[in-house]
Parts: sequence; structure tokens; C-alpha cells
Amino acid sequence: MKKYEEIKRILTQDLGFTDLTAYRRWIEDVRPSVRPTEEIIERLSPDTIDCRDFWRVCEELFGDDPVCNVAVTPRVGSLPYAIETRIDSNRMNLRLAKSLGVITFLEEFAQDRLKTLEIGPGFGSLKNYIESHTAHIYTGIDVFPRIPGVLEATAEGFIPEELVERERSLLGYVIASNVFQHMSSRQRTRYFHDAHALLREGGLFIFNTLVDSGRAPVRDKNGNAWCDHYGQYTLIPKIGSIYEEVSARFGILYVTQRYDGVFNFVCQKQA
Repeated sequence: MKKYEEIKRILTQDLGFTDLTAYRRWIEDVRPSVRPTEEIIERLSPDTIDCRDFWRVCEELFGDDPVCNVAVTPRVGSLPYAIETRIDSNRMNLRLAKSLGVITFLEEFAQDRLKTLEIGPGFGSLKNYIESHTAHIYTGIDVFPRIPGVLEATAEGFIPEELVERERSLLGYVIASNVFQHMSSRQRTRYFHDAHALLREGGLFIFNTLVDSGRAPVRDKNGNAWCDHYGQYTLIPKIGSIYEEVSARFGILYVTQRYDGVFNFVCQKQA
């Protein structure tokens, strides 16, 4: 498992990502010509590194961008304001959660004290909303906690087993917004399994992620679509495979699709 020093060396020396400006230059000049190979994918795969160290290095090199992802300019539309502070980042991420309908389902039982776990809280946009607009009991888990009260994931990027056992079948919601595209297929499968274990009967698993709907700009020689952030490549699932995997564990209540292939799933744990 690659740790902090090796990860930083790969990013700064091998890839030349010494800061956000250098990374943006790479996006403009190099990224369009890169076709991921097994070697490129393996180099910083979430399955071969300490995920906590990777995002710690990214925070040091790229500041707030790992949370708000503005280095890659939207291909359609533009943001209504500049992203200059963490509050701006929270506004943008909350805007995403609202546009995909995440907030609607959190508000449906707003006055019930439902235990809620968020995967990847970032700077706390959903945490702030949940604690100020609902009576839900919030817990967050992140590979690199950036705000107080958020638990740290394991080096592999998973929810600690003791948390899963302690909260088994007790949660009303498990939420992951703008997170799963950064995970390997193995990690996503583990989170689907753990979300099912944590939710009580009737509880909701709400997540969004990129799905290969034909628009992905990065593909390997076999035509598979990949998401790339800071030199890390993660497979974008095909629409049929993710439906099959999710429906094996949950009832799928709603699915919404954004123009760029971001799909939002609202799933329910059934008896």
C-alpha cells in the first residue's frame, strides 16, 4: 500500500502537480491526449494506496479544490459565483444536492429523529443543512475529515467495521453526494453492502455518481470510461451494471440523470 511520501512523490515529481496552477495546465495541455493504461490506473488506484494519505496530499497541494472540484470547468452552464472560500464550496455542493433531489428526501421526515450517516462530508454543506433544517441525528465519515465531529475512514477508504456493527439496522438515511466517482469498483461495492447493513427496514440510501451514458471524455483502449482526478483513475460504471448491483440489495425508488452522466439514486432497504 503506497503511503504519504510515495504518493506525494508521484503527484509532484512524476506528474508535475506541484500546485493547483500546474494541475490546471495539465488538464488543458495533457489530459485530452491521455488514454489510461493498466500502469497509469494502478499507479494511484484507490485499491493500492492509503486513501487517507492521498487526500491529505491533495489538500496540501490543491487547497479546497478536492472538495469543490472547480479545476475542471463545467462543460455546460457556469457557476453563479466565484468559488473563493469554503462557504462558497458549501453553497456549490448544496446546490448540487438540491438539484438532484437529495434535500427533498431528507425533509420528508424532517421532524423525526432519524439517524443519518453521510459519506464524504467535505466542508459540511449537508451536515449544516441537516442540523439546521431537520431533527435528524447526523454522523459523517470521511477519508480526510475537514470539519469537527466527522469520523475517519480506514486506510482502504471503508467505514470502520466497529461503526457498522454498532449502528447495524439503526439508520434512517445513508447519503453520499459527489463522492462515489472517486472510488474504485471494489470500494463502491463495499459501501453498497455497508449501507444495506446500517439501514433499518424502510431506510433510504441516497447517492449520486457518474454513470457511463456515452459522454465520458476519458476512455481506455477497450472503450471503458474513467473518471480522473489528480492523477487517480476510477472506473465509471455502465448503466446496466450499476442498476444490477444496486437492485440486488435495494428497491430503487427514483433515479434522476444530469446532462453529464451524473445519476442520483434513491434506494430503500426492504424486508
